[in-house]
Amino acid sequence: MVRLPELPPIGAAMRSMSFLLLLGTVSLCQAADLKDLPANTWVEFKYTTDQIDPKDKGQFARQGWNKIVYDPDGKRVLFYDRWVDKKHGGWTIYGNCLFGLDTGAGKLTPIKVDNWTKLEPKGGGYRTQALPENDDDPTPCPRHVYHAFEYVPDLKAVFICNGANQTALNNEGKLVGHDLCDGAWRIDLKTNKWTQIKSDQRPPNYLDDSMAYCPDTKEIIYAGSNRQLWILDLEKGQWRKAKKSPPARPAMGQTIWYDPTHKRMLIAGGGALDAWMKGKAPEFRELYAYDPKTEAVQKLADAPTALYSSHLAFDRKRELFFAVAVFNKKQTKGEQSPDEGVQPSGMFAYDPKKDAWTEVKPANPIPPHNNWFGWMQLCYDVEHDCLIGKVNEKFFAFRYEPAK
Repeated sequence: MVRLPELPPIGAAMRSMSFLLLLGTVSLCQAADLKDLPANTWVEFKYTTDQIDPKDKGQFARQGWNKIVYDPDGKRVLFYDRWVDKKHGGWTIYGNCLFGLDTGAGKLTPIKVDNWTKLEPKGGGYRTQALPENDDDPTPCPRHVYHAFEYVPDLKAVFICNGANQTALNNEGKLVGHDLCDGAWRIDLKTNKWTQIKSDQRPPNYLDDSMAYCPDTKEIIYAGSNRQLWILDLEKGQWRKAKKSPPARPAMGQTIWYDPTHKRMLIAGGGALDAWMKGKAPEFRELYAYDPKTEAVQKLADAPTALYSSHLAFDRKRELFFAVAVFNKKQTKGEQSPDEGVQPSGMFAYDPKKDAWTEVKPANPIPPHNNWFGWMQLCYDVEHDCLIGKVNEKFFAFRYEPAK
């Protein structure tokens, strides 16, 4: 394993937090305290949940396979996950709602629930079926959006593309599954209306893909199967293949992020399904740069651990990307490999100006994960100058301060 340089140790002011290391816990705060966070410390913050209909007593139920992004206009974290209530069929494993978390107020709001519900056939299981309201107010079929989810500040809109739902029924009642998730949609956050984007060509839906917005070209860049890149011209509403992409290979779980320091996209990790659990899986550590203007591709420094469905959150003040991985030997055990637990856990920073990774040592333990893979969902909260991390239904804040 390549040893990484550690970022400077935390100053004396943080030694008072050392008891947290002994307890193996994170501290708690109210959302209003985010501007007064202790440096380099994971802090859980509490939130309340708004109701659509108080009589229905709906609730947020984390299903995962999604991404969180920060909306600087609404000063909130956006994500797509499951809203459980009677009207929409209760629980399924698929997201059906756009959520907004006001980090300052500590309030989670179901912004828009899809007009779909759950049908339970006599033979068992369930199906996803459109409600009558979907005729007049079209919404996308509930799904795992994976990382093909993005907020576009210039339009004040959220975009999704492709995804998974093997239980989906079409209007004729035929089971079509994932096919009903094909293509892109956008929701205007001023009106909360969804619109389907109809393009002559589009990225194929092979699941577990990603996309990100490039403000310099006013385009969405989609990182698809075999690492083929696609470009969505937002003005024309049309997709096209990029002229160049990273070298072709399986790319399940690769993610893409905008790098404002070089006005480029970063394409992180990905590989064959579950291959990151078997041996060192070097392909999952690869990082590439894509220039949206010249469409040139460049290999960058490998990451210190596997990047599978990983969040790289850009801290604007410090101009660093942060990622958090929590693996254990059981999660990374390779039956056909002598290596066990070879994917390092920890918090890592990527400096795009130096093309270098470093390890960050928080003052207290990283919040525990119970998922089958351990990448924390992350975004950067501009309003409060901190990272926001999501683990299941819990949210955490972290403000990085290098030692002086």
